[in-house]
Amino acid sequence: MPSPRPDRVLLLSMHTSPVDQPGSGDAGGMNVYVWHLAHALAQAGWRVDAATLNRRPEHTEGVRAEEIAPGIRLLSVAVPGAAAAPKAELPRFTADFGAALARFYARASQDDDAAAPRVLHAHYWLSAAAGVVVSEALNVPLVLTLHTSAAAKNLRAGPDEPREPAEREHAERDLVSRVCCTVVNTPVEGEQLVALCGADPAKVRVIPPGVDPAVFHPPGDGPQDRGQHPAPFTVLCAGRMQPLKGQQVLVRALGILRREHPEVPVRLVLAGTGSPEFLEHLRELARVEGVAGDVVFRGSLPRPELARLMGAVDAVAVASSSETFGLVAVEAQACGTPVLATDVDGLRYAVRDGRTGVLVPGRDPAVWARELLRAAREPQRWRAMSQAAVRRARELTWDDVAAQHAAAYRACAPARPTA
Repeated sequence: MPSPRPDRVLLLSMHTSPVDQPGSGDAGGMNVYVWHLAHALAQAGWRVDAATLNRRPEHTEGVRAEEIAPGIRLLSVAVPGAAAAPKAELPRFTADFGAALARFYARASQDDDAAAPRVLHAHYWLSAAAGVVVSEALNVPLVLTLHTSAAAKNLRAGPDEPREPAEREHAERDLVSRVCCTVVNTPVEGEQLVALCGADPAKVRVIPPGVDPAVFHPPGDGPQDRGQHPAPFTVLCAGRMQPLKGQQVLVRALGILRREHPEVPVRLVLAGTGSPEFLEHLRELARVEGVAGDVVFRGSLPRPELARLMGAVDAVAVASSSETFGLVAVEAQACGTPVLATDVDGLRYAVRDGRTGVLVPGRDPAVWARELLRAAREPQRWRAMSQAAVRRARELTWDDVAAQHAAAYRACAPARPTA
């Protein structure tokens, strides 16, 4: 009997490439997610295409396919006028992005009827808008992972955070009604999509992301003894520099600690990049708070270097106003480092309060200062959390994530005939 043809899936990541370094530009946890999902699906026998907007001005039209790993092709899609467009202007290019992909597969299918994908999986709302065009042109089902929704972000946004436009909120409500299924990271995210975006509960699948143990693991043979002061208690915040991520909350908390408890030295390391204006705001805030010498800006780091840093610090802080999951929190735990995280949304799932870290109510800098002080003063409690954190992270594997996605894809798409 002939062997079944390998299934092909198209992962759409329009606004940011899965090969971009997280923490720079628009790259973040979604890039990590798409890349590891692609790799795990390929390992499981799928042929994976990952489509992203080509940002090179010299590439003006068409789709360029490049094999970037066994079983994985990166499709760089050129759209006239879009190469230099900021993210806020990309909605007007989604239809052209989708049409270019539809033409690419239509031509490829003339020579190989297995060239077209069995299923599409859009990541983020821009990709989903483009995915609708591809789905209708190829008659292929569309799966959606929003990663973050405008309605949820606006609901949680702090006073210093810009609101997502109404256009995006309306688009997301429409998109969740048009897809075969929506994949979410946690039950909380699923409930939000039903309540805020009108998603059909029967079409929502909960699939938590995974952790790469080859990169994120404790230094040496296990969780480290973090020691005690007078060495500074070191806290890392890793991710894009923007008000939503809460770096400003941590700088203010550090200032409170310096004024009220100067005997407890605490240092804050910020890893990631952002707008020059926000970076300067953070530096000025550190000067005003009197902690400029205690705040270290490391920029965007390659993932192996980030993992080493996570394993070397005492705590990782995630002071976001909203997170669908907070992958960085689980990556930190995989390195044996407990996490201080806002008690909100997916972070409640990523961090087991009191066991692998601490969930902090709200984003009041005084409350964060109190929790930082407690962590610095209770090293034995923190070491116990370190061991539990590693165990928690090992529960989440990308192989499991890929298997659950494959099941969702096959539920949406009929089986292909064999050759």
